[in-house]
Amino acid sequence: MKNLLIASAVAVALYMPVGAQAAASASAASANDLAQIREQLQGLMQRVDKLEQENTSLKSENESLKSQAEKVEAQTDYLKAETKGLRKDSATLAADAAKVKGADWAGKVAVKGDLRYRYEMIKDDTRAAPTTAVPNPQLSTADRYRDRIRARIAVDVKATDTITLGFGLTTTEASDPRSGNQTLTGVFSKKALDLDYAFFDWKFTSWGDLVGGKMKQPFFKPAQSAFWDNDITPEGLAFVFSRGVLFGSAYNFWLNEVSGAESTVTADASVAGLQIGAKLPLGKTSLTFAAHYYDLSAVKGRAPFYNANANGNTTVNVGTPATAVLANDFEVIDGSAELTIPVGAYPLAFWVDYARNLEAEERVYAPATTPEKFDTAWAAGILFGKASAAKTWELGASYQKLEKDALFAQFIDSDFGGGVSDVQGLKLVAGYAPKANWTLNATYFINDRNVDVVNAAGKNEVGYDRAQVDFNVKF
Repeated sequence: MKNLLIASAVAVALYMPVGAQAAASASAASANDLAQIREQLQGLMQRVDKLEQENTSLKSENESLKSQAEKVEAQTDYLKAETKGLRKDSATLAADAAKVKGADWAGKVAVKGDLRYRYEMIKDDTRAAPTTAVPNPQLSTADRYRDRIRARIAVDVKATDTITLGFGLTTTEASDPRSGNQTLTGVFSKKALDLDYAFFDWKFTSWGDLVGGKMKQPFFKPAQSAFWDNDITPEGLAFVFSRGVLFGSAYNFWLNEVSGAESTVTADASVAGLQIGAKLPLGKTSLTFAAHYYDLSAVKGRAPFYNANANGNTTVNVGTPATAVLANDFEVIDGSAELTIPVGAYPLAFWVDYARNLEAEERVYAPATTPEKFDTAWAAGILFGKASAAKTWELGASYQKLEKDALFAQFIDSDFGGGVSDVQGLKLVAGYAPKANWTLNATYFINDRNVDVVNAAGKNEVGYDRAQVDFNVKF
C-alpha cells in the first residue's frame, strides 16, 4: 500500500509541471509550489509509516489475544472435565460415607429379644378362706390351668468408647417386679408392655464398671438358686469389677422413696450390698464361689411391699385400722459355690447356696409357747448338660428350704412355692434345643408351704405343685 501511494504522488508531481507548460507556455512554474507538494508528500508518507506500524502492532496483539482465547477455552474444557469427575467422585465418596456411617451405627447398636409361650398347671392344697357364699373353711383351692406369654425386646447402644446404654421392655401384669408373664385372659384384651430396664454402664477402667439406673442384677448367683428371682431388675447405682480370677460388686438400690409430714416416719427403704468372689480354673474344671452381704434399711415396722403382700415374712399389726408391717429387719450374709466338671461333651454342675438373716428376731408363734427364730435359707442342686447350641439338652434337680424370715420375700423366685418364704421342696428341670436360639423346657415344682409355723390344730403345712412347659425363641 505504501508503494502505491508513493507512485501516485510522483505521478502527480510530474504531471502538474507538464500540464502547466501546455496551458501557459508564456509562464514558468513556481518553484514554491513544487516544494509544497514535496513537503505534503513527505508528511503523507510519514503517516502511512505510522499506520503500518500500528497495523502491525494490532496484528500482533490480535494473535496474542487469539492465543490466550484458545488457552482459556482449553482450560475451560479441562475444568469442565475435572468438575464432572469431581462430582462423580463426590457422589461415590458420599455413598461410601453413608455406607460407613450405616456400618458404624450398626456396629454401635445391638437389638435382641425373646418370646416365651408357657403352659402352666398349679395344684395348691391351701384351704380357701371362708366366705358368706362358701362358709366351709375346709374347701381347698381349685387347681389352676393357664397359658401365659412373656415378650421382651432390648437395645444396647455403644454411646462412647467407654459408655454403653441399655434399654429393655417386657410384658407384665400390674408391673409385677418378679414376673414378665401375661396370662391369656380378659376376652382378648391388650397386654401391658413396661420398662424392664434402662441403665448406663461406664467402663472407667479395664477391670471396673459403674452402672446406674434400672439394671440387670450385678452379682453372681449359682445355677438355679431361688434366693433372687431372675426377672428382678434393681434400681440405683452399682460398681462391678472383674480382675483375673476375682470378681465382685458393691451397690445401693432403692426400694421405696417416701415423703410426708414431719410427724410421720419418712425414712426411705433401700438395700446396700457387697459381693466378693473368685472363679478358679482347675484344668478343664472350674470352681466359682462368692460371699455376699446386703442390708435392707428402714424396713422393720414398715410395709415396703409390692401389692401390699409380705409374701410369707413375719408381720405385726400396728395402728388403727390395723396395718401389717414387717416384724424384722434384713441383714443377710450369703455364701455360694458352683463346681463345673466336663463329662465328655457335656458340663456337669454342682451348686450350693446358703444364707442367714442376722436381724431375724425370736418370736413366739401361737399355739407354740417357746420363742423361735426362722433365719436360715439353703439350697443345693445338680445340672447336667446345657440346652443352648443346636441339639443340646439339660437335666437338673435341686432342693431348697427358705425359712420364714431368712430372706426378704419380695426378692425370692416367684415360681418356687408360689413366691413366698416358709417353703421347702424339689425343683426338677429338663430342656432341649432343636436349633440355636430355640429351646423347649419343662419344670416341675414339688413344694411344701407353711412349714415353720403351725396352727391351733398343730399342723399348717400344705402341698404346692406346679408344672410348666415352655416354648422359647430368642434373637
